[in-house]
Amino acid sequence: MTKENLKKILNFIFKLLITSLAIYIVVRKINLSELWLNIKDVNILYLLIALIVLGLSKLIEAFRLNMFFKAKDIVLSEIQNLKLYLLGMFYNLFLPGGIGGDGYKVYWLKKNQGTKLKSVIWASVLNRVNGLFGLVILICVSALFISFDFKFRNYLVLLIPIGYLVYFFVLKTFFKDYTSILPKTTVLSIIIQFLQVLSAHFILVSLGLDSAYQDYWFLFLISGIIFAIPVTLGGFGSRELVFVYASQFLLVDVNLAVALGLLTYVIRAILSFSGVYFIIFPNKLNE
Repeated sequence: MTKENLKKILNFIFKLLITSLAIYIVVRKINLSELWLNIKDVNILYLLIALIVLGLSKLIEAFRLNMFFKAKDIVLSEIQNLKLYLLGMFYNLFLPGGIGGDGYKVYWLKKNQGTKLKSVIWASVLNRVNGLFGLVILICVSALFISFDFKFRNYLVLLIPIGYLVYFFVLKTFFKDYTSILPKTTVLSIIIQFLQVLSAHFILVSLGLDSAYQDYWFLFLISGIIFAIPVTLGGFGSRELVFVYASQFLLVDVNLAVALGLLTYVIRAILSFSGVYFIIFPNKLNE
């Protein structure tokens, strides 16, 4: 067994343990019968709308990633980039113990286009950073409307322009090729995160919630940061764990919040599974 294979196995075992622990904690904190009742009676129409909205956010995500590629003269058509993005989603969600989605993009672009390894890696990393910045912007705004009051809450929005200036300065200093696309990609990131919150909103509606959405929106955004940290298998259990502990401070039904997390994972999995087509027919990536 090579050192690289051993590292992958240990990484998988670590994520499996963290995922199992997260699920164990969540199960102990919720009412499984009530959770099942929430999911059992879900409105399929609103759930379908949530799926479509989340799918739209993924299309824009793929477009944003290609903007980062183009900034480094990595040439991919939008269709080809979308195919690669869908395959990456599949790898990220279903094969987290092995090669990740970003890792596969690096491998594919280097193999098929001879792209410099460093260029692809930094384009992928900065794309993710840009997405997180959009997420933080919405968190700062949504914090104004939650039920939990805390000191300086009304000043959080001031962090947005400060954060943008710091972000721009870092890019200008170390990654100047990307500064020209910063305004457009930041707007796209805000739109993407808004669409994902909108998708979560329709899931909540499908679960029967008809008012007091603000705390759920905020929780969903906060959990997005934890979801982006690759410590569980495909992110499973991470959102739910955030919902369980944060529900102690906000006016949310913990069982409903966990149902939101589970259904979000399901529709994300449905979208991600489309990438399996390009595993079965890898030549289609080049068409």
